[in-house]
Amino acid sequence: MPSPLLVTLGEALVALYPDRHRPLAEAETFGSDVGGAEFNVATSLARLGLPTAWISRLGADGFGERIRRVAAEAGLDTAAVEVDETRPTGLYIKESTPGADGIATRMHYYRRDSAASALGPDTLRAAPAAGLLHRASHLHTSGITAALSPSTAEAVAGLRATAGPDALISVDLNFRPRLWHDRDTAPLDALVGQADLLFAGHDEAAAHFGHTDPARFFAAFPHLDALVLKEDAHRASVHRRDGRETHVACLTVEVVEPVGAGDAFAAGFLAGLADGRDDEQALRLGHALAALTLIGHGDRPVSVPAPAERATIADAADAAWAGWHVHPGEIPWRSA
Repeated sequence: MPSPLLVTLGEALVALYPDRHRPLAEAETFGSDVGGAEFNVATSLARLGLPTAWISRLGADGFGERIRRVAAEAGLDTAAVEVDETRPTGLYIKESTPGADGIATRMHYYRRDSAASALGPDTLRAAPAAGLLHRASHLHTSGITAALSPSTAEAVAGLRATAGPDALISVDLNFRPRLWHDRDTAPLDALVGQADLLFAGHDEAAAHFGHTDPARFFAAFPHLDALVLKEDAHRASVHRRDGRETHVACLTVEVVEPVGAGDAFAAGFLAGLADGRDDEQALRLGHALAALTLIGHGDRPVSVPAPAERATIADAADAAWAGWHVHPGEIPWRSA
């Protein structure tokens, strides 16, 4: 039986951040990294050893080369990443400054008219993207992709027809009000309407849909089979159409920076499904990868658990799980 092929669709950007947590107005030197919701998910899945491909577009520039190098280091298949000779690779600046409650992070995006924003239906119809989509066992994207431009909205509007008949389509809501300011959010709802699995934060679901009631989600979206609701640092829950519910508390984490934790959670959960684990075990893997992102400054996990460590995470007794504390100097499942 062939290994599951996981495919993600969406942008990647180069991240710049002022050294020594300086405000932008005072910054003179910057560090850099790579991020982007679907790229974060894809690289985490590939690092876990799962066959993963990423569909996107990059500019023919140094930033695009940087992203390709990071993807290659993760083991990610980028054969379906187009190179645009006229549009640039997008970037964002992460401004993290000390405050009364710790480090406060603001994101400044420069993605308008980027190469990724020109992704459209033709991208998905072209080889090799069409072949990857037809073979995919899992296809993942987010509401950010629907929001980037009219062409990206058109591309994701036809995912159900573009993907193979047996593909599980997962969508991370990633509702960003600034991206939808003064715009009709119908493309986001159309994307959610194609999903078998929806990830959503409690607050963003309430902000966009006006509620967090699983029964109302299943009534509104007949194709939806599973809703994963994340309640900040408290717990995450899987709600199934047949009425089953599974809840797993978050790990205790010494947070260095929160950016990217949601993407890591989605990657861990999808990895659990791809490995044939149940909802409780998949939630635990999601929490573990989120924790490994929260303890670092980057947008992706500082490390990923090896297969034996994933088994320890998935099968931990409830009491052990509740007692685990994750911080930069201690990864509890390594010593369990």
